[in-house]
Amino acid sequence: MTSPTGVGITTAPGLSSISSRALERTAGAVAAGALGVDVSAVRVRLADESGELGVSVTAPLRVAALRSDVPSEGILTRVQAARHGIRDELSAITGRSIGTVSVAITRADIRQEMRVR
Repeated sequence: MTSPTGVGITTAPGLSSISSRALERTAGAVAAGALGVDVSAVRVRLADESGELGVSVTAPLRVAALRSDVPSEGILTRVQAARHGIRDELSAITGRSIGTVSVAITRADIRQEMRVR
């Protein structure tokens, strides 16, 4: 078979798989995005849960500095949203069925607001 660019494409029967290390790094990047922190601060453990991928995340949570005049959503609400986001995005990227996603928050990563002059 030839692609539109003229490069031959060979297809072969077999199985494509993603290594566990690649899955861990992908899960770490997805979790970092969902929690708003740097990927280097995120730790991920994966487990087989009866054929589904179980994900355990340990990371800080980025939060805005508290101000009395700005309402803030609760931390538990944000963590729940992050759990669902991690499950959905990781499933979409990897094509795997995701089981339990647990998130343990280690600290608050407080973001100071920058003022525009």
